[in-house]
Amino acid sequence: MHETHRNPNVPVAIVAIGALFLAFEIRSVLSPLLIFIILIFIAQPHRSNPIVNRLFWGIILLFGIWIFSELAGLLTPFIIALLLAYLFEPLMNFLLKHKIPRALSALLLTFFGVGGITLLIVLLLPEIASQVSAFAGIIPMIPGYLQTFINWVFSFEVFSWLTIDIASVTNNINSLLNKQFEDIGSLATNFTQTVLKSIPKVISAITTVILLPFLSFWFLNDFNRFSDALRTLLNKRPDSPAHKYILMAREIFNQYVRGLIIVMGIEMVLYSTAFSIIGLNYPLLLGMISGAALWLPYIGISTAILLTSLVIALSSNPAEQFFWAGLTYLSIQALEILFMVPKIVGGKVHLNPIILFLSIILFGYFFGIPGIFVSIPVSAFIVALIREKLYNDTDAFIEKNG
Repeated sequence: MHETHRNPNVPVAIVAIGALFLAFEIRSVLSPLLIFIILIFIAQPHRSNPIVNRLFWGIILLFGIWIFSELAGLLTPFIIALLLAYLFEPLMNFLLKHKIPRALSALLLTFFGVGGITLLIVLLLPEIASQVSAFAGIIPMIPGYLQTFINWVFSFEVFSWLTIDIASVTNNINSLLNKQFEDIGSLATNFTQTVLKSIPKVISAITTVILLPFLSFWFLNDFNRFSDALRTLLNKRPDSPAHKYILMAREIFNQYVRGLIIVMGIEMVLYSTAFSIIGLNYPLLLGMISGAALWLPYIGISTAILLTSLVIALSSNPAEQFFWAGLTYLSIQALEILFMVPKIVGGKVHLNPIILFLSIILFGYFFGIPGIFVSIPVSAFIVALIREKLYNDTDAFIEKNG
């Protein structure tokens, strides 16, 4: 007699169909957390299969994105504290080199660093909001000035020699400008109202304000443990591709992000102080925009100069202010290019201007304002990965530490 061999896939298929039917029936009580636990429970025993292993890590990544989006509000104090600890790490190392105990160093940085930044934000936020509101008020005035300027340009005799309907062209330009500035004015008004309404919410976030110093202290005190744990984990498998890529990302982000934030802070102070001395309207707002412009090369500084020029053009003494504002921009830009960026930021990120513009546009389109902020370092990392895959060389984009 021949023994009948059962197909082992049959009971598996029956169980899978039953599980899907059960999941459909209880779908109202399912949550991403429960589904994540079930999927991990199913995939864990079969991780020796390369496909299952990739699915396993893909599930973890998706769950991490979901839980971060769900808990973003609750995690805000922790994220801010971790970011501050990351920014103050070089100062922490400086204090440790001078034989100051780690706990005392963390306490000093928390009190003077985190406390100083928090106090500065609390003091400046109302003034910034009022300047934003006042700046939004001048937008409806701009079309009138532009119409006067356009009429002045077309008043030159050279246009009378051309067979152009000047009145029609002028009307078309004016109507187009009016439409655009109506949209901008509405957007600025809504933004101003949102900012003003959010101030009480920011001030009333007592939990965050109370937690931030304690969290900053503990992150500063234990930041070396996080770094050592990550370094130990990576050194267990030094030949792993992840080891190389994580080190590459760390080099880019450590040098670029931390250095850029420091330079931006310095430039905000310099621009705001200079604009106040010159007597420009909205000096704090324009100074912060001009300093933050460093994050978006070319685009940022061009926008800042355009806004400053607009404010000066509507002032009572434009000629003198144009001269001093131009001198301010030239001086600080020269200081940035010749000293601050080479010494503080370094040369870690090298992106072709075309790639730079494309990355800003694409990241901004798909991920909004947060995407714009991370577009350059993330793009530099992606370009370095592509170059490493194609040419096994990253030197053209990421310089080694000396």
